[in-house]
Amino acid sequence: MQDSVITALEVLIMIGTALWAVQYFVSRRVHAYEKPTSVNMQVENLPKVSIVLPVYRERKQSIEKTLDSVSSQNYPKNLLEVLIVIDKDDVNTFNEALRAAGRFLSSLNIKVITNDNAGRRLKAIAMNTAMKHTSGLIIGFYDADDVFPNDQVLNAVLLMMERGYAAVGTRVYRYRDSVLGGLMYLESIIWYNAIVPFLRTTIKVTPLSGEGLFIRRDAVDFVPHSMAEDALLSFKLASRGYSIGLLDSYVYELAPLNITSFIRQRIRWNKGYAQNLVLLFRQGVQFNYALRVIMLYVFIVLPPALLVGSIIGFILVAYMAIITKAYTIAILYQLALAVIMSEMMVLYLMRDFIHESMNMGEAIVLLPIYWLLLGAVTITSPLVPINNWLKTTR
Repeated sequence: MQDSVITALEVLIMIGTALWAVQYFVSRRVHAYEKPTSVNMQVENLPKVSIVLPVYRERKQSIEKTLDSVSSQNYPKNLLEVLIVIDKDDVNTFNEALRAAGRFLSSLNIKVITNDNAGRRLKAIAMNTAMKHTSGLIIGFYDADDVFPNDQVLNAVLLMMERGYAAVGTRVYRYRDSVLGGLMYLESIIWYNAIVPFLRTTIKVTPLSGEGLFIRRDAVDFVPHSMAEDALLSFKLASRGYSIGLLDSYVYELAPLNITSFIRQRIRWNKGYAQNLVLLFRQGVQFNYALRVIMLYVFIVLPPALLVGSIIGFILVAYMAIITKAYTIAILYQLALAVIMSEMMVLYLMRDFIHESMNMGEAIVLLPIYWLLLGAVTITSPLVPINNWLKTTR
């Protein structure tokens, strides 16, 4: 019995390590992110673009930061409009948005829209309100505090025109000058440069993010109501046969202010993904696509679940070896060696990503703690009753 328990824990550790290794090697051999072959086009050939900025309880400086990136775009300004949408009862943000927009009225066509349907705070509701007022053939979505290159809008439009994509997303790197911010930055590098390319290549599903997201107006007239509306939108587009692209660009977004805000954000994401799965099956999708979506969920949830399971198992074995003497110290050493070897292998594979955000010494100490936190939040999220857009405090 004791041997079977230890073997089971070692198998969990090996499966988790193998999953990461497979994702890493697949992502290194594919080119998921693209750039348009055209670097310039005649102005008359470019469509009008509407940039939608849903804001809730935001500061003037945060709104200005995004507007500054929009204003710096090399896209023709006469073909660009910006719509800032605010809940009608969020009076402070409305005033902050007016003050922020005032700085850019000479360079941008800006509209401030109020969302009257603010009873249930979902970002998708605000997005749909703004879409009713858009005049662009392509709609782009950003959040407050977003910073992005000045060629992002042009390259996204050109890529959609060249490849016939209905939607295009990009990398979204979340960063803050703190320990938690550095870990979130590393996590976002891994997600967009390893996990997303793996999912796109193997199961042909591309989860999009709500920032740096561009959609053809004729492909969607309604953003599905969900706490993870970006993922559900990508599922809907793919299930209807639309093609989705990934632009080789990035958005820098300010990471959550503290660990409380971080946990609230993750709970919203996790609950949103679970909600999306229920909505997809209620509305009906083809069997082969349903299978692909289920595989996506398995690949996302399984690693943190395996991590938490193996750590809890290790703690129980340590307790039973040291306190109750049910296991020998040799068995504990054996299990500890498996855990350490697994961590070293994953850290070695991740070395290029780690070097972009922190030194290896910090990663060795901090990453296991962060992984455990992520795993714990992931598997406990279903127990948290929420139904609204939990604001991420930045």
